[in-house]
Amino acid sequence: MKRIAHYQYLEYVRVMSLMRQYQAASARPLRVLDFGCGLGKFLNVFASLGMEVTGVDANPAYVAGAREKGFQAYEPEAFFATTQDPFDVVFLSHLIEHVTPDALVALVPRLCAQLARNGRMIMLSPTPGERFYHDFSHIRPYLPQSIRHAFGATGMPISYGEAGLLEMVDIHFFKDPYRTRLWRSFYVNRGIKGAFTRQYNRLLDVLWRASGGRIGKTASWLGVYELRARS
Repeated sequence: MKRIAHYQYLEYVRVMSLMRQYQAASARPLRVLDFGCGLGKFLNVFASLGMEVTGVDANPAYVAGAREKGFQAYEPEAFFATTQDPFDVVFLSHLIEHVTPDALVALVPRLCAQLARNGRMIMLSPTPGERFYHDFSHIRPYLPQSIRHAFGATGMPISYGEAGLLEMVDIHFFKDPYRTRLWRSFYVNRGIKGAFTRQYNRLLDVLWRASGGRIGKTASWLGVYELRARS
């Protein structure tokens, strides 16, 4: 994957690192469910790591494309109607922000039921900010605290979701380069001001790259969850 000045590059690097680590610790190919697989970027890379991958997406064209590449792929309700062996990893990349709270509270327990006893659920989602609201299909942001409130164990009265279902075992945050999105010259990119703005934003890209993605504005998070032990 080409390195670009974008937080999703950092996400990709971290996901690949985690998945290589999980596969190395397993004596067999991991079974991975990519729920919301889209065009299949992660289907391809997980398969390249020797994993057994299944994709699910609400877009029939994406499902058909995944099948043409040889993957097992389903639309959501067709998937839940099948009998599957448990998955070692359920992967949700930039899915939950497209789902209403009611729908998410219904979905997560169904996905947890697909997990092996020692399996992991990985969620990737953007944080609130300028870039989040650029996408009209984003319904609302969810933060780690949101998932903990709905599905974790907070020690407080829970009014939403299935408390005690998931336990976070790892978390990472990713930054996007700073941008001058509130400058007029960022949009009306002409003349001396426009040229200065372009160069200034290129400098911000350089700082982001040189810092390994540490200089910038937090744009997304990755949480790793396990099923919480029940007494």
